Amino acid sequence: DGVRIGVLGDGRRELRPITVATFESAYRHAVRFGHRFALVVVDEAHHFGSGARAEALERCFAPARLGLTATLPEDPAAVARLRGLIGPVVCRYATTELCGEHLAPFDRIQLFVDLDGDERRVYDEAWRCYASAYRAFVWDGGTGWPAVVAPAGATPVGRRALHGFAESRRVVSTARAKLALVQSLLRRHADDRLLIFTADNSAAYTLSRRLLIPAITCDIVRAERAAVLERLRQGRLRALISSRVLNEGIDLPEARVGIIVGGAQGRREHVQRVGRLLRPRPGKRAVIYELIARDTFEVGHASRRQRALVA
Repeated sequence: DGVRIGVLGDGRRELRPITVATFESAYRHAVRFGHRFALVVVDEAHHFGSGARAEALERCFAPARLGLTATLPEDPAAVARLRGLIGPVVCRYATTELCGEHLAPFDRIQLFVDLDGDERRVYDEAWRCYASAYRAFVWDGGTGWPAVVAPAGATPVGRRALHGFAESRRVVSTARAKLALVQSLLRRHADDRLLIFTADNSAAYTLSRRLLIPAITCDIVRAERAAVLERLRQGRLRALISSRVLNEGIDLPEARVGIIVGGAQGRREHVQRVGRLLRPRPGKRAVIYELIARDTFEVGHASRRQRALVA
C-alpha cells in the first residue's frame, strides 16, 4: 500500500521503519541499528538459541519480539535460551492441523526395501561398531548425539564408531533397491515435479549421477541454485535432488511429490522437508514417499518422523 520496505543485506543498506534483514547483516550492524526498532520478527527462530545468532538478539533493543519456526530445538538449553531472548511459546500447531486451509493436504506413503547381501554385510558390521561404542558413551547419563561426537572423535574407538555410523548411513542411503524404487516413482509421476531428499551431499551426488537429475547442495553457488529452481518452477526441469539446502527458505508450490531417500537430522529435518511440498496451490494434493530399509535404524527414524507431524 505504498509503504517502502527497507533492506539490509545482499549488498543493500536501506534502513526504513519496516526493514527486512539477513541474519549476517543484522548481526554485523547490530551496534548501529539495534536500537532503531520497536519490534523484531525472527524467522526460522530455531537457529537463534545459541552462538552468534543469540548474540545478534542480545544486541537488539526491540522491546517487542516475535519468533516464527516450524520446529523448536530439541535441546532444552536452546529452548530456554530462546525463551529468554524472544519469549515463551504463545501459539503452536501440528503440521496436520494446518493442512487443507493453510497448507496443501498430503498423503504419506512408506515403502520398505531390503538391502542386498553385500549391503547387508557392510551395514551390520558398521552398525555393530557404532552401536556398541555409542552405548558405552551414553549408558549412564542419557547424553544425546551432539555431546557424543566431540569425545568420540578424540579416541581411536570413538573414531571407528563414528566411521561405522557414517558407513551404515551411506549403505542405506544409496541402497540399490532404493535407486530402483526412485526410478519407478519417477516413471509413475512423469507429469509431476518432484523433490528428492537424501541424507547427505555424497548420497545426493551419487543419485544425481545415476539418475541424471541435478543435485542442489551447499557446494552450488546462489546464482546457479536460483537458476535451477526457476527451471523447476517453469516446468523445464521435473525433479531436483538435495540433502539439506532445500530444507528451509524455499517456496516451491509447483512441486507436488517428495521422495525421502534418507535423512540425517531427525524430526526437525522431516518437518522442514515436508513443508517444502505443502506450499498450497489450487487443486494440489501432495504425495510424500519415505523409502525405508528394513532391519536398519531407518525403521525407528520413520516412526519418530511420523510423530513429528502430529505433535
